[in-house]
Amino acid sequence: MRTLAIGDIHGCREPLIKLWEVIEPTTEDRIIFVGDYVDRGADTKHVIEFLININKTHNITFLTGNHEEKFFLAKHGRSELADWLAHWGGQQTLDSYGGMEAIPDTHWEFFRTTLPYLETENHIFVHANLEADVPVDEQIPYTIIHKKLGTPLPHQSGKTMICGHTAQASHVPLNLGHAICIDTDPGRGGWLTCLDVDNGNYWQTNMNSQVRTARL
Repeated sequence: MRTLAIGDIHGCREPLIKLWEVIEPTTEDRIIFVGDYVDRGADTKHVIEFLININKTHNITFLTGNHEEKFFLAKHGRSELADWLAHWGGQQTLDSYGGMEAIPDTHWEFFRTTLPYLETENHIFVHANLEADVPVDEQIPYTIIHKKLGTPLPHQSGKTMICGHTAQASHVPLNLGHAICIDTDPGRGGWLTCLDVDNGNYWQTNMNSQVRTARL
C-alpha cells in the first residue's frame, strides 16, 4: 500500500488524467489531494467530475484549498464574486460550467465534504501551512488554508507536513525535511505532482501530456 499526495490541480484536467494513468493507483493505496481543484485552468467542471468518480472506487481524502473557500464565498456575495472573477481565475471556472446557476448540486456537495487536514502516523497533510507550536486540531483556518509556506519550523508533533498552496517557481517539490510543498503550478505553465510520501518518489505531468519522474 502506498500513501500518495497530489498537489494543486487548478482546473487542469489533462495533467490530472495523465497523472492518474501514470501512477496506476490500486484500491489499497491511500490518496490525499491537498486542495485547489478550481480556477486558472479551463476545465474545472471536468476535473471535479473526475474526482467525484474516482472517489467511488478508491481510498481518497480531499482537503480544502483557499480557492474552494473563495468559490463558496463568491456564490453568496456580489463583492466576493467580483473579486473571484477578477483576481482568482474564477472566470475560467465559471466558463467551464456555463454560469454559476449551472453548477450541479453534486459538485457543491463535493466541496462541502472536503476536510481541513489529515493526520497520519508520520505526516500531517494540509493545503497551506501549520503553526509549529499549535496542535493540529487547534490550528486556525487561516493558517491551514491561506498562510504561505515561508520558512516553517518543524511541527511540535515531529511529523512531516505535506502541503500545497505555495507555488514553486522551480516546478519541482520543495523538500525542507520536516515540510514538503508539492504545489508545482500546473495552472500557470508548471507541472502537476504526485508524491509517494513514504519513499520520496514523485511523478509529474503537464498540459502537454509530458511525464517526468524523480526523487526528493
